[in-house]
Amino acid sequence: MATQVSQTALEGLRESMRGEIITPEDRAYDEARKVWNGDVDRRPALIARCANVEDVKAALAFGRSGGLPIAVRAGGHSFPGHSIADDALVIDLRRMNKVSVDPARRRATGPGRRDVG
Repeated sequence: MATQVSQTALEGLRESMRGEIITPEDRAYDEARKVWNGDVDRRPALIARCANVEDVKAALAFGRSGGLPIAVRAGGHSFPGHSIADDALVIDLRRMNKVSVDPARRRATGPGRRDVG
């Protein structure tokens, strides 16, 4: 059974995020839901490609408030496919893999320029 997400709620999520939201109607959907293990073929309700920590918070709040199951995808290499789920919100962290280091200040920052160390 496919999970229904209201268009109003979905637009609110899109407006609150810097990253992108992918739904089954989007061209990018089939590619975005693929995982390393080709035997895993799951169809999430939507995929939130997060760009920063605020996006992750917004996606989590959206999933919780809508009662959606949540799967978290980092590298997508979970052999049994734990990083994707049918009728769920997939929080895709793969674009949040950059760390910049300022050796003079002895600071590392991640996406969105937040201190990470």
